Amino acid sequence: MKVRFGNKEDKKEFLRTQKEAFPNLDVKQQTKYFDEKIKNKEIFIAEENKEYLGHHCFGKHLLNPPFVGGVFGEELAVRKKFRGVGIGTKLVDELIKYSLPLLKEGGYLLAYKAKDIDDEINNAQELIEKNKLKLETFTKELNGVERKLVTIQP
Repeated sequence: MKVRFGNKEDKKEFLRTQKEAFPNLDVKQQTKYFDEKIKNKEIFIAEENKEYLGHHCFGKHLLNPPFVGGVFGEELAVRKKFRGVGIGTKLVDELIKYSLPLLKEGGYLLAYKAKDIDDEINNAQELIEKNKLKLETFTKELNGVERKLVTIQP
C-alpha cells in the first residue's frame, strides 16, 4: 500500500468513499470540499495496485489566527471492504510525518476525536513517541458544539 497526495482524478472515488462513510453528507458540498483540498494539496490518498482504499483530508493554518502553526486533521474515510487492516493508521501516520517539521518548530496537529480515530491514534503511538511528541486529549466547545479533540505537540 502507498499513500500519496490526491489529484483531480481521485474525485469519483473520494465522493464514493465519503458517501459510504458519511451517508448524510451533501454531494455538491463534498465536491467543492474535494476541489479545495486538491487545490491546497491537503488530501492524502491510500491505494494499492492503483485501487483507491481511502483518504485523509487536512487543513494547514500556517498564518490564520488563532490557529497559527496548526495542521488540522479533517475527513478520514476508508472504504468499507478495506477497513480494519491498518489503512486509517497509515493515513494518520502520513499526516504526522507531513506535520513533523511544523511540530518541531512549536506548531501542533489537531484532530476531532471520532469513535473510529481512537485506534488510528493508538496505532500511531510508536511514531509519536519516536519523534518525542506529546499526545493530549481534551473536550472543547466549538461553534456551540462540545467536541472531543486530540492534539499532538512537541
